[in-house]
Amino acid sequence: MPKHTATILKILEIGIALLQLFDILIHAVTDQLEILRVTSNMIILLWLAIAAAGKFNGKFLQIAMRSVGAYLILNITFLALEGVRNMEQGGELRVTLFLLIVLTTALSALLICIRGRQASN
Repeated sequence: MPKHTATILKILEIGIALLQLFDILIHAVTDQLEILRVTSNMIILLWLAIAAAGKFNGKFLQIAMRSVGAYLILNITFLALEGVRNMEQGGELRVTLFLLIVLTTALSALLICIRGRQASN
């Protein structure tokens, strides 16, 4: 794997992990820890940790897709149960939630594509 590709992969992995930790931290600081949201963050963190350790290189794509899928399902379930507006904050749209979901999903998709391309070469 070219050095610049390895660097890009590490930056993506660290960026995604930092997003998850930031999401958990926001909830902890505001005393709004929601089990579905934190579980979704932990799934992504676990996936990244195992991938970084090289534990499932042969099944990376399959496990990555399942992890991101579980992340999305949990967050969609949260929105279905709690709504797109946060009543604890005056009924404001959950803009931060949507931003975190979009960023996590987009960066994860990019990571999956780059790793998949590397595996096929």
